[in-house]
Amino acid sequence: MKKKLKIKLQQKAYFLALLPLVFILHGNNAFFGFFPASFVILNLSIVLLTSLLLYACCYIFIRNKRKAVILSFWLLLFILSFGFLHDSTKKIMGDGFFSSYKFIFVISLFLLVVFFVLIKKRNSLFQRHFFFINTLIFSLLLYELVDSIIQFSNYKNEKKLLDNRFNASKQARINTTIPDSIKPDIYFLVFDALPSSIAMKSEWGFDNSFLDSFLLKEKFYVHSKSKSNYNLTVLSVSSTLNMDYTPAVNLYQDEAKMYFKATASLLDNSLTRILEQQNYEIKQYQPISFANKDWHGKLFFGNILYMNYFYQTLPGRVYRDLGWNVSRLNMKILNNRNFKKYHSRNLTLQNDLLQTKLLVKKSCSLTKEKKQFVYAHFQLPHDPFIFDSSGKLKPTEKTILYSEEEQPAAFIEQVKFANKIIQELVVHIKKTNRQNTVIIIEGDHGYRNITGKKGYMIFDNFNSVYLPDNDYTQHYSTMSPVNSFRLVLNKFFTANLPLLKDSSIFIPYTLPGEK
Repeated sequence: MKKKLKIKLQQKAYFLALLPLVFILHGNNAFFGFFPASFVILNLSIVLLTSLLLYACCYIFIRNKRKAVILSFWLLLFILSFGFLHDSTKKIMGDGFFSSYKFIFVISLFLLVVFFVLIKKRNSLFQRHFFFINTLIFSLLLYELVDSIIQFSNYKNEKKLLDNRFNASKQARINTTIPDSIKPDIYFLVFDALPSSIAMKSEWGFDNSFLDSFLLKEKFYVHSKSKSNYNLTVLSVSSTLNMDYTPAVNLYQDEAKMYFKATASLLDNSLTRILEQQNYEIKQYQPISFANKDWHGKLFFGNILYMNYFYQTLPGRVYRDLGWNVSRLNMKILNNRNFKKYHSRNLTLQNDLLQTKLLVKKSCSLTKEKKQFVYAHFQLPHDPFIFDSSGKLKPTEKTILYSEEEQPAAFIEQVKFANKIIQELVVHIKKTNRQNTVIIIEGDHGYRNITGKKGYMIFDNFNSVYLPDNDYTQHYSTMSPVNSFRLVLNKFFTANLPLLKDSSIFIPYTLPGEK
């Protein structure tokens, strides 16, 4: 039996078919529970097809099946593991010459030629080579299968969440005898990157007092000196809904995994757990979470999901890190392609914005039996800057590129548009939803320039709340979002949650898809 197995491992090229499976399993284990099965199967099919095409090409050049199998395997391994190799090189060598694409491509081409010549000249049956690679791949496959079992256990234990402590829901002392008639509907409207009026007045001389005045007239409380708790959307909203600061985040370990876990925490958190126990209907009209059943439009961070496998490969890294150079070429065909891409993007964002607004309006009801929590996320006034102050789409060619100096003016135009939407929704909710309704309107963080590195106003977020009895004795001007729902639960459910210290935590990061 042992001898027969050894002979098979020496003669059969199992490794060429199993390498794609190991690659796909490894990626799925790293993000277990986040990838749809269809997405995993699609990527496995693509890698298997690539393996087959590589073998066919190698056979055409070498005209020997065993040599073609070995050459195509090592080529495929290099292609699939390039992201890991490049990242490891940068960690060891830094961002110098030896980790540059120029050096990597030259040395890789040289090694490929040498390897090709050696295989071409050698006439042995490569039994040892087959045995070694087969043994290695089967070992890796076994490791990934065991890891799948471990990841499944972690998934069941809620380790897929950025914050699975649920401190606030455990600490809350909810009064279970409160009748449903006293429980309020809760609307949580987030306008991405909307700064406080004081900050915009101080930094830009822009007077946005219209929004504050309108909300004060509608009996809101405006936390005029609020500071967001984080400078990243996913962390800011996650901490707001968990009513707690997130566990320590180290983006240098795995930034993509942080986004997956944080977006999952938007769907499963202390607030939603408490409200579900109180028989609330939860609606989330937000494009941030990857598995959000209430959202069918474009995802904010879709590339982190859809390009996850691709960005680990050689062509994926070239596309991600060097593809921007193509846009610098002044070629008519490329310019037309860029125009169509941005035009399509603008129309999609406009449609998603209108859809979010419509969903919020449709959720309103004076007679609905179940209480509801509605979270709606608007990508305004955040870039891309595609709207004018009235809400009309700008000409596509004017939305493709903004210099750093042009960004504040374009941002302010979208602030004015956001003001109109806020005004429209507040009037509609108060008119068409039950009187006992809480409305929280906030920016998840303050202004950032397009690359997300600008330091000023980054935490100066807009923050306001409407309570049906207009009793704001517990509210104060510097309150941050982490305490917003603590006060709501204390007021309506006697949760007795202590308020946390209002702090702002800066997280250094790169945007998804950046180098």
